[in-house]
Amino acid sequence: MKCRALVVSVILIGAASAPAAAQIKLDMNKITCGNWLGYGSADRDFVRYFMSGYYNAAANNNVLDYDRLQKNSEKVVAYCKKHKSETLPTAIQKSAS
Repeated sequence: MKCRALVVSVILIGAASAPAAAQIKLDMNKITCGNWLGYGSADRDFVRYFMSGYYNAAANNNVLDYDRLQKNSEKVVAYCKKHKSETLPTAIQKSAS
């Protein structure tokens, strides 16, 4: 029983002293086109998929249409290249119309 308590104590102390993973908060409404275009491809894709999920959820759509996502992304990139100071949500809305 004492051995078990010792093991649990060591695990808890080890977990408490482990470095915490960095938590980054990103306000998607504040990302500008210029910022987004400057991200690396993995970060750009992360934002792209997040925004797609956000807008699909708002439309009560739970299906990811990859071809549609690609076409819309191309429109947003073209819009963003011309309007780098616009926010990304604005670019998404204006390029969809």
